[in-house]
Order: sequence, then C-alpha cells, then structure tokens
Amino acid sequence: MKIGLDARTIFSPKPRGTGRNLADAYRLIPALRPDWEFILYHQRDDRNCPLLSRPPNAPHAQVGLCSHPNVRTRRIAIPGDRFNLWFQVRLPLAAWRDRVNLLHLPANAAPAWCPVPYLVTVHDLIPLRVAGQTTRWARQAFRRGLERALHGAVHVITPSNTTRDELHKEFGLSHERATVIPWAPDQNVAARIGNDEMQAAVRRVRARYQLDKAWLLNFSGSSRRKNATGVVEAVARSAPKLRSGLLVVLVGCEPPTVRAKLEALAERLGVRSCFRFQGFILHEDLAALLSGARGLLMPSLAEGFGLPILDAFASGVPVLTSNLSSMPEVAGDAAVYCDPHDPGSIAAGIAQLLDRAVARRLVARGTARVHAFTWERTAAAMCAAYEHCRALQPTVARASRLWNSGKMPEPPCAR
Repeated sequence: MKIGLDARTIFSPKPRGTGRNLADAYRLIPALRPDWEFILYHQRDDRNCPLLSRPPNAPHAQVGLCSHPNVRTRRIAIPGDRFNLWFQVRLPLAAWRDRVNLLHLPANAAPAWCPVPYLVTVHDLIPLRVAGQTTRWARQAFRRGLERALHGAVHVITPSNTTRDELHKEFGLSHERATVIPWAPDQNVAARIGNDEMQAAVRRVRARYQLDKAWLLNFSGSSRRKNATGVVEAVARSAPKLRSGLLVVLVGCEPPTVRAKLEALAERLGVRSCFRFQGFILHEDLAALLSGARGLLMPSLAEGFGLPILDAFASGVPVLTSNLSSMPEVAGDAAVYCDPHDPGSIAAGIAQLLDRAVARRLVARGTARVHAFTWERTAAAMCAAYEHCRALQPTVARASRLWNSGKMPEPPCAR
C-alpha cells in the first residue's frame, strides 16, 4: 500500500501542534507497516527541518522520521502559490502520478479536485463555534471547504469524540464514517521529563524569561478561543496575596499588536507586573517551562483536543481547564475546571490549583491518566484507519481504473 501525506506542517520552520503531532505519529507508523511506502509531500527545503531528526535527548527507539527505508519526501515547489494552487492542483496531481492508494489530508480541508482516494483529519469546528474567531467570509469559506472535504473523503479522522459529535450535528456525518484517534504527549516534552539535565534546563529558562517568582503557564497566541484576556482578567480578580508571589507566562502572544493589547489590558487592571508576555518560544524550552511551572492554565473557549493538557500530565504539572468542548474528555478527573466565560470562575480555579494538597492530588491523577494516551496507540489506530479506507473497495476500485487507463480527471483550472 502506498500512502501520501500532505506534510507541509511537518516541514514548517516553526512547527506547531499539527506538525509536531504528525511527526510524532510518523516516527512510528512506517515501522508498523514496513511493506508500505510513505510519501511526504511538502514545499520547503527539508535540510533544516526541526522535526525530521530524532527528538533531543530522546531514547534511541525514537528515530528520525525520515530514517525509515519506506519513507521518502517529495518537495513540490511552486513560486508564489497564488490561489492555493499547491494544495488545489499540484498536490493531487503529484499523488496521482505517484500512484498513491490513499492521500492523507491532515488539516480540515481537501482540494476541490482530487483523482485519488483521500482521508481527511478534522481537528475542530472552532471557526463555526467561537463568536468573533474569524470574519463572516472566513466562516463561510471554512464551512464550504469542510462540506467539500467531508463529501469526498473515503473516511474521516477526528482527535476527539467532541469533534466527531459536532460533525454529526452540523453536517450529518455518520459516526461510521469517522474514527476518533486521540493524540499523545509531545515526544520532545515527554522524552525530557526525568532527564538528569531538566533542573539545569529549568534554571536556564528561569533566567532567559526573567522568571523571578513561581509561575503558571498559558499557551495563548492570537486566537480569541485561547482566552488570554480571560486569564488577565482572572488574575486581576485574584487575591492580592496570591498575586504577589506569582507570575503568569503567556506564550505565543503574536503578532506584536496582540501582545500590545494584552499588555495594555494588564496595565489598565493594575496587574502588569504579574505577567510575562512572550511570543513564539523555542520548542526546546517548552519542556523546562512546563516542568518548572506551578500549573498549566488552559481556560480555552473551545478545543478540538487539548494537547497541552497531556503535556502537563506527562510533566507532573497540575492543570486548570475549561468545563466545555473537548477538554473534559481529555482531562477526566485530573484537572480543576472553570467556566471560561467567567473571569471569576477562572480566578477561583487558579486559587484551587495553587493549593498544595489539591495540586498533589491532580498530579497523581494526571500521571495515571496520561498512560492511556500513547503514540504507539495513535500510530496503530492510524494504520488501521488507512487499512479501513483500502477495504472500501468501490472508491479504491474507481481510482485504480483511472490509474490503469491513464485517464486522469481534468483539474478545474484547465476547464
């Protein structure tokens, strides 16, 4: 079986959630199916890709993604990429020419024209769920693109039951057409927990980010759903004694206009000294920032999964998260919950999180819970999903007839 993968997120200079997750899964998948061939399609020069090598300080078994003999990368260069032609035309054309049996599209979308069977991963419906997340035009475009992807897909993967249920409610997708495959903790984080150098790494990040007090960590970014303003307002409502001995590190405050607005809000509320507003930080610093934290704050308005929760569990760090969307599904009984729309509820959750007895109980539960989420299970489930798609004979047979006859559907731009 020959699998194609839209691997652009893996090859990104600053790989984020989807790219790191795919890399972690694909370090294992090729070894599970050594008789299969995997083609990773991308746009960038792969010589300096941070996710293609073995994770720093990782066990020898966590091999580099491209060290498997049945994996090859294929760069498809396209100057400018106007009208998203790489995704809409060049990728499906390359997959057809390579005779792939299945093309995995891992980011909520599919091209309008695709002559090979494809599997799509839908992470979330956040543009349709969170008011103010995107413009009206962007929401409509997201809906149209998702409808097209679901209509043409052989099968669908979601990271949570929450997303699968939302697809059923919003688009009528039957549960039989979707497989829930949870993610697991970031390999780079998990591999370094308990490392002899971790304490030194914590000291380095403490100095690098000027963390002169105990800190809580929040992954914010520019997305409204991350609820960074709710965190700032919650700290302002917290007891002065609690604030005096604590910092909150907000990571991913980009672009600079987002950071400026958050800083202005904290200044107006009189809590600017309680925060460290950071942009995108080095991936290698994440493990130490998380491991050294008193807790993770994740009062998001919506999540497709909630991967930082598992990273915190793996790091032995207690978690505060939201009582809605997919977060309870991931955290179970191992987190303090809050109403993310109510800063007072977030503030009360922070006070609980900082209670030593509560924190110890949460850490014990999180350590036990994280064992249910492994990349070995994720990789095996993805292989099973690929095989399920292969077993759906009508779709695959149609593609095979096209390949054998040499008759390829004409791309829309040529009509």
